[in-house]
Amino acid sequence: MKAIRRCALIICLLGMPPVLTATTVAQLSFDDVVATAELVFEGRVLAVEARETGPRSIHTFVEFEVLDVLKGEYTDATIELSYLGGRVGNRQLEVSEMQVPAAGETGVYFVESLSAGQLHPLVGWSQGHYLIVQDSNGRAHVQSAGQQPIRGVTIAPFAAAQTLNADGIANGVQIQAIADETSAMSATGFKALVRERVQELTP
Repeated sequence: MKAIRRCALIICLLGMPPVLTATTVAQLSFDDVVATAELVFEGRVLAVEARETGPRSIHTFVEFEVLDVLKGEYTDATIELSYLGGRVGNRQLEVSEMQVPAAGETGVYFVESLSAGQLHPLVGWSQGHYLIVQDSNGRAHVQSAGQQPIRGVTIAPFAAAQTLNADGIANGVQIQAIADETSAMSATGFKALVRERVQELTP
């Protein structure tokens, strides 16, 4: 299950008119994100490269250095994830709302499946993508994929299906009303919470 807001898929390939499609999926709770993920890891982006994957298809491949595994069994030093869309020469496939990790970023990534091909590799798109950022004092804190400092996570059952909110975050994840890094949740605290939820949710 993917939790994404209604998003437009715009295909702009040489010799083709633009094609527009839309998909709407329900928002997830934070526990849903944890439970759905096959692999959760802390990683650093080593490289980002768009490649043609077919006559009418382009994917962007992101290579990560795996720094810490929070859920799942993964022993390789690196992992490559594929995101639909990208630009190769004068050929472009653009997916609105797609947030591809940037080269050099560090974060925690909730991978939905290591085997199934998908438009977006992370659970709930932006709901499974968290940044780890150092503030001016050198303290590592966690941010949403949209670079909003996270102040905490409320663990509660998912109540009702709804479209992903404008912030693109899972239900229960609390962001700062003001971008105040000093009171944001620490990276260590966030990772400890993920490990706790993994243990709690594992049958």
